[in-house]
Amino acid sequence: MKNKDHTNNLGNKELFIIKDITIRHESNRSMFSFGMADFLFDIFNGIFGGFYFLFWETEVKLNIWIVALGYIIYAIWNSINDPLVGYFTDRPNRFWKKYGKRFPLIIIGGIPAILTLAAIFSPPYLDPISGVWIYFAWILISTCLFELFFTIVSLNHYALYPDKFRLDTDRRKAGGIRMALSLVGTAVGFMIPPLLITYGDRQSYTNMAWIFVGINMIIFLTIIPGHIESKELRARYVIEQEEKERISFWKTLKIVLTQKNFVVVILIFLMDAIIGASLTASIQYVAKYLLQAEAETSIFLLAGFILGALGSLWPWLIFSQKIKNNRKMLIIGVFLNTIFLLPFMFAKSLIGMVICCILLGIGGGALRIGRNPVLADTIDEATVKSGQHIEGALMGVYTFFNKFSLIAQGLIFAIVHELTGFDPNLTTQTELANFGILLHTAFIPMILTFIGFIIFLLVYDLTPEKTLKIKEQLKKLKL
Repeated sequence: MKNKDHTNNLGNKELFIIKDITIRHESNRSMFSFGMADFLFDIFNGIFGGFYFLFWETEVKLNIWIVALGYIIYAIWNSINDPLVGYFTDRPNRFWKKYGKRFPLIIIGGIPAILTLAAIFSPPYLDPISGVWIYFAWILISTCLFELFFTIVSLNHYALYPDKFRLDTDRRKAGGIRMALSLVGTAVGFMIPPLLITYGDRQSYTNMAWIFVGINMIIFLTIIPGHIESKELRARYVIEQEEKERISFWKTLKIVLTQKNFVVVILIFLMDAIIGASLTASIQYVAKYLLQAEAETSIFLLAGFILGALGSLWPWLIFSQKIKNNRKMLIIGVFLNTIFLLPFMFAKSLIGMVICCILLGIGGGALRIGRNPVLADTIDEATVKSGQHIEGALMGVYTFFNKFSLIAQGLIFAIVHELTGFDPNLTTQTELANFGILLHTAFIPMILTFIGFIIFLLVYDLTPEKTLKIKEQLKKLKL
């Protein structure tokens, strides 16, 4: 059996044996623990994405261009940081055999990421004009440190997914569990903070951030079991380390950027990330200025999104398992997630906004059921073409371009607020400023995503038949 590949079916237990290394179905418990990382990340995203601009622009009263500049520099650092971390995590290391390739880094980055997130909302009390550069330095240091540690955790989590879940059924099931936990994390990260803050009370934002330090620490403990790499997986790392040629960062980048399917997936997920970043940061502006309500009102909007996504999750998962076509599933999701942004431009009441959020949640549910399997398919294709596992580098490049969504969102906010005359010192904005809030909430992200959608339709060609051939090649190459 040695050095031969074969598939073995034992009842319902499907096994792949590659060079005496067995790849088997993962347990539900392992999938759940793995998905808790997505739960945690979405809490991070809810707090940072939902309150960064609101806190620094309307509570600290810092000039919007200073707020945006700090955010853009953070996003640039984010983009540079991601592929470098990915490259260094893929470099062969003698500790892989004993401790694993991803697990130690996830442990190292977790607690510092939790603490630095709270620091972003804990600046000293200064005059926003005379203390502008101290505030600016605080933004840069806190956000860039948060990003460094968050990248160490998240990149290794995402890179572990295609390695840990090798079978299509596991990938779809784990993807569904991740989606469900991600939505719950979104609910916690977006719906609990508004209960802890008060518009006009700056200290309440700081208190909220530190309350979540305790919550996030507990959640972090739950992700540990699902990220411990098995002896079989660690053994495969050792084999790859011994047999595969080490390649440079620039060669890796070149390999990644020549994979047209991977590149177009990066593009479509970048557009989706712009939707997410813009909507996340806009929702509090919608509640405060368009609806003239308190922070708690934003919970109804976010609940609408969660309700739509969770309610449609199981039907979408069943549908995806039935059609067995990851490409088609993603196309449906991207289309719905794009077109359901349009109703936001016409909603004038809380009920209307909630209905819009429910529709967007349904579209987002379809997209997120399709995205993880498609991403795994493109990683498999790149692995075959490169002849070795470079998931860390692939995810580093993916997140590098994905972070341009933050630059886009920061620029969209600053430009729209400048051109429409948004004034953070006013509790009631002009009609033009209110229209600007709708522009950065929905319309501009919708146009950008529609362009990406057309390109995806024209370029992406990983059909079920092609992905099956790629998996056969992976077995032949002992990958």
